[in-house]
Amino acid sequence: MSRLQNSLWLISFGAALLLGFSFAPFPFPFLTLVAFVLIFQLIQKTETIRPLILYSFPMFILWNIITTYWLTFATFAGGAAAIVANSAIMLIPLLMMRRILKSSLSPLLKSFTIATPWVAYEWLHLQWDLAWPWITVANAYSTATWAVQYIEFTGYLSISYWTITVSALFFHALNAHNRLKSQLLAISGLTAIIPILLSLILLKTHVKEPESYSYVVVAQPNFDSYLPRAGFSDTIEPLKGLISLSDSARTHRTEVIIWPENAIIGGISEINSSRNDRLIFETVQEWQIPIVGGASWYQYYLNEPVPRVHRIDFAERPFNVYNSALGFKPNGELLVYNKIRLVPIVERFPFVHELSFLPISGIDWGNLSGYGKGHQMVLFNAGNTLFPAIVCYDSVFPGVVRRSVKKGAGFISVITNDGWWGNTSGHIQHYDFARLRAIETRRAVVRSANNGISGMILPNGNPHSRTEYWTRISFELEVPVYTHETFYVRTGEWFGWLMLITSVVFWGYCRSRNI
Repeated sequence: MSRLQNSLWLISFGAALLLGFSFAPFPFPFLTLVAFVLIFQLIQKTETIRPLILYSFPMFILWNIITTYWLTFATFAGGAAAIVANSAIMLIPLLMMRRILKSSLSPLLKSFTIATPWVAYEWLHLQWDLAWPWITVANAYSTATWAVQYIEFTGYLSISYWTITVSALFFHALNAHNRLKSQLLAISGLTAIIPILLSLILLKTHVKEPESYSYVVVAQPNFDSYLPRAGFSDTIEPLKGLISLSDSARTHRTEVIIWPENAIIGGISEINSSRNDRLIFETVQEWQIPIVGGASWYQYYLNEPVPRVHRIDFAERPFNVYNSALGFKPNGELLVYNKIRLVPIVERFPFVHELSFLPISGIDWGNLSGYGKGHQMVLFNAGNTLFPAIVCYDSVFPGVVRRSVKKGAGFISVITNDGWWGNTSGHIQHYDFARLRAIETRRAVVRSANNGISGMILPNGNPHSRTEYWTRISFELEVPVYTHETFYVRTGEWFGWLMLITSVVFWGYCRSRNI
């Protein structure tokens, strides 16, 4: 093997390791800066597209494996497929970046535009049915929230832009000569430092007194997700244990009790009352405290339009099953939030709605679909305060959390079951990523996780409390409540649109002019 080939494999392997170890649970987010310098070096050293793909695809696979190896714990085939597919998709923005890097644009202009295809890809990856935004570069900085407080204005994708831009400036400085080298080093230093200084200022000056407090009991029942009915003989026994666990933590101040995703084993039906929902309603009426918890929700379409993709039960009645958060109120009312963003393949067959229009006989799209997809944001009550129960995967989508705040949420709650991944880095990453949602919205985030990590994150992204994994526990939190809206909450995904438009314009310009 030639010296050049050895060099390219070394660059590829080094970049993958740096990117993998920049994500939680490793506290080294700034390794991403070095990693992208190496990626630019790889682009520069490969003359054509083919060798770039040859060396980049294994790099992306290794990065995905280090960060999300735990996907295979739920289903090996599905996890492996997700890792390979996500790595392949990453090649698309990389090739667009290659066009800009190898153009004759000035080093400064290339440095400030080369990140736009990658960030545009990250934003678009949030939008479709195959969305897997876990390895968004910005998520690496969930362990260094002190440095990214500015995302209350831009949303978290600006972290990805900052990372790649600083790396590009430094790369061009390394390859420049004399006066240009000094200029690019100075600009790269300023570009690196200014956002961090702004964040430190925001961290010191953004302290606002809560407008009120909500008193919330969080239960972490620690059910074993790998056993049928969590290892119990029926579904009522774990529910009684969960009620007892909650009772041990509630006080005269408690305004709501929050249970994790899948906490109500066996599900709840819209048309058939069960021992489970009757027992929960008896409990909330006795305590006069609402309970919000996760369950499979069987929704029937008897007096409303039937969606195109649906199931049929034994009595020929149309229905769908949703992964939902259910709110049981003392007055007998039941509120239902159906999870909006579903894990591709694991929870829902991608593009099933669109595929159902194809004239293919013999396929039952309803049974193939998996969970039904929710569309409406529903808020629950903790006294006079509104809050959402964001279900698991929902919480890595900033737009979902933003919708709840736009609708009037005073704090955020996330209910999740991270037990599918075992004691891996998956549940740690999931907790830490919620720290970015706290900063974007300037809301406290309350997490109720089946096996952990449960607790609260403050509006500046700092952890307030966090439980140990695989622990049965319940506790009451004094949750700060806010009503103001950040610039990001008010304006939405303007940064993603800016990245998409800029990347198309510059990539198209370089391609059309062949520069």
